[in-house]
Amino acid sequence: MSDDDKHDYRALRDWFRAAIKARGLDHRAEPMSYEANTAYDHAYYRLQAEAREVWLRHHGYAPPDEYLSRAFFDAEIDRYRRARDWRNPLGWLRRLWTQRRKPRCPHARRG
Repeated sequence: MSDDDKHDYRALRDWFRAAIKARGLDHRAEPMSYEANTAYDHAYYRLQAEAREVWLRHHGYAPPDEYLSRAFFDAEIDRYRRARDWRNPLGWLRRLWTQRRKPRCPHARRG
């Protein structure tokens, strides 16, 4: 994935995060359905179509379905991860500490 692709993917994930928050979506609001017939499932499909249209209008191309799906669920994971971190402040401090202490490969490029 090139740097431009990573930037576009992050922007798409952020768009989904904002759209999910604006609509107040929560997959826990009703029981799971194997037929994909819940309000959450319908909102997912609407958001996928809306993101495709917005991206086509603003960027001149429609992202692949895989990007749309990954970005949506990454936005969901990130949303719950942030909520969990605020409930457990030591958890995010521990993750921050372990990320900073990872040994760097002496041959790795810096950039």
